[in-house]
Amino acid sequence: MTSLAYISVPITSGKLFYSLCLKDPKRDKQEVMKEVISANYLLGKKLVDKVAIRSKCPVLYPADLVPIHQKWEQAHFQALWLSILSEMCNELHLCKGWEYSNGGVEEFTHVMQLRLGLPKHPEYAFWNTKENEAKARKRMKMIKVFDHTGKELSLREGYELITNSVSWLLKKGFQSEKLKRCLKLLEWTELMTKKGFYQ
Repeated sequence: MTSLAYISVPITSGKLFYSLCLKDPKRDKQEVMKEVISANYLLGKKLVDKVAIRSKCPVLYPADLVPIHQKWEQAHFQALWLSILSEMCNELHLCKGWEYSNGGVEEFTHVMQLRLGLPKHPEYAFWNTKENEAKARKRMKMIKVFDHTGKELSLREGYELITNSVSWLLKKGFQSEKLKRCLKLLEWTELMTKKGFYQ
């Protein structure tokens, strides 16, 4: 089975959203969100075109995967994307400014944790049915993460970017609970990686 290159793009969050809110705090939030979603979609589409040229994997753009006639919440979409990353992908490509996006930061964190392996239990088998456990573990451990320029990102580099974005958000008066939670998970992940932990 061919693995995929996953394009991570902000949808409803990201630096553009925060910048527009700062520029005109009284502007209708639905109007802001509509502009943000449209701009972010195009940002991601440009990255799709670049990755399609430089990657050997077929490219998956989650922003194009919208269930028909369904009222999904962001949490439903994110659960689907994280499952796809763990079960089907070899590469994660992050759009410019991903470190301000709740979804982008969660996806980065998820991939870094996948490198530690999944818990083993005789009664559970959370694997893609097209891939045996050994292959799945090997693929997940080797998922590569790239920024928008094609540079491979380490856990530490990603952590520092997220730390800077949290600092910017707090100075501007925004909450960043999801990003701070991801930072804590990345700290634990880095510590366990250094210890050679694998499950």
